[in-house]
Amino acid sequence: MFEITPASSTPDVIDSETLRADLEDPIAAVVAVELSRRFVGLCLSWAEPMVADLAAQESMLRKPGGAELVERLLAQRLYRRVEPHVLRMMQVCVPLEHAEVALARIEDVLRAQFGDVVRTATGYLRTHDRDTAIQMVAVATTMAGRQVRAKAAVILAAATYSGEGQ
Repeated sequence: MFEITPASSTPDVIDSETLRADLEDPIAAVVAVELSRRFVGLCLSWAEPMVADLAAQESMLRKPGGAELVERLLAQRLYRRVEPHVLRMMQVCVPLEHAEVALARIEDVLRAQFGDVVRTATGYLRTHDRDTAIQMVAVATTMAGRQVRAKAAVILAAATYSGEGQ
């Protein structure tokens, strides 16, 4: 029997900070949506291979620090696959003098969200089975995609207008 994750207590609406950022810079909002779309597409297309890779490393996952190392390596691998797209999108909406800060912050967001997806896969693989882990990767990916979209919109709008990228 599968576990049912309770519905989030927060409504499925965009928070006021994200909405403000979208209105201030519609190009950044479009780029944030595109980043989120690419993130979700990559995670979903890699769900089965990621879970298979994790299953192959199950003995390492059970060692102290092993799960964290594998999470970091897989998150790094996933980020490298999306990085060229991120660079192209930054050129579209961030002035060159602010691109370094914005890119670093976007990279942090993407790596953290990839890490969350990998952690979810690892947790369900260890407690359930591969099929459940793959299904829960899809759920985690959806939630992480929303976070990517919201955080990227704020970062990009701040980098474009304030020049600080914060």
